[in-house]
Amino acid sequence: MKKHWMLVLMLVTLVLTSCGAKSAEYMTDAAWEEGAARAPSMVAQESAVEYDEMNAAIGDITPMIIYNGSLDLVVLDSAKAQEDVQKLVEEFKGYVMTSESYRYEQGSVKITMELRVPAAQFNELMSRLRKMALEVNRDSVSSENVTQEYVDLESRLRALEAKAARLEELMEDAEDTEAVLAVYRELSATQQEIEHVKGRMQYLERSASMATITVTLTPDALSQPVEVAGWRPQGTAKRAVEAMLSALQFLGDAFIWILLFAVPVLAVIGGVIYLVIKLLSRLFGRRKRSRQPAAPVTPAESK
Repeated sequence: MKKHWMLVLMLVTLVLTSCGAKSAEYMTDAAWEEGAARAPSMVAQESAVEYDEMNAAIGDITPMIIYNGSLDLVVLDSAKAQEDVQKLVEEFKGYVMTSESYRYEQGSVKITMELRVPAAQFNELMSRLRKMALEVNRDSVSSENVTQEYVDLESRLRALEAKAARLEELMEDAEDTEAVLAVYRELSATQQEIEHVKGRMQYLERSASMATITVTLTPDALSQPVEVAGWRPQGTAKRAVEAMLSALQFLGDAFIWILLFAVPVLAVIGGVIYLVIKLLSRLFGRRKRSRQPAAPVTPAESK
């Protein structure tokens, strides 16, 4: 009878249809009809139990809320403020996840820290951090309720664990290698799903138990370099000086070319032109004098 009972479970759960079809050949018609008639009531009873357990879990579970905060604080000395924040976090049994800094050209430092603290201390720590600042430029708080997701994961985990237990029983009662392999494959896939669900549940538990706060420590405006909306006068002045030097370099190069190249070439060309003009003027002057008629002789000159 135990054999027939396990085969009916195989039919109801639809886990191993091939194994169930092969083993059904050993069942009598009366036993098959009896098991098939009892299967719907068995499924209904199991579903009712799981539904009641899920409702009880929803009513008893503590709300799971993930808190996130962000603060942009103006402080007198960012390095000193960083040390104070570190001590404050340790006082609240938390820790610093990440810390990064940006250094201005004048030496001032802007620091960003990501903190993890117990969720129960979230509001108090946020208040203490605000009091450390000369001014709060940005203050934001957000929360995410993951209670429903966690309850759904719990229900899914119980169903998967029940399925894995049934598969283990079926694998023990399987009579041939093919059935054992089929059950083993299904059991491995189910166990992988169980690990995935457990991992997600652990992540939600850790996220809900430890809140995240991002703190930016900005030096006081009086000690900050002049840098508004990405405009940096130092960079503009540097580029202007570079442009001036480039212009002076161009003028210097041009003067050198004129002095060492253009002047000698122009002098040579001018000298050649001068000699040619002088030679031509002499040649044409001689020809002009040779063509002029001789002056007539007067009577007085003849006597």
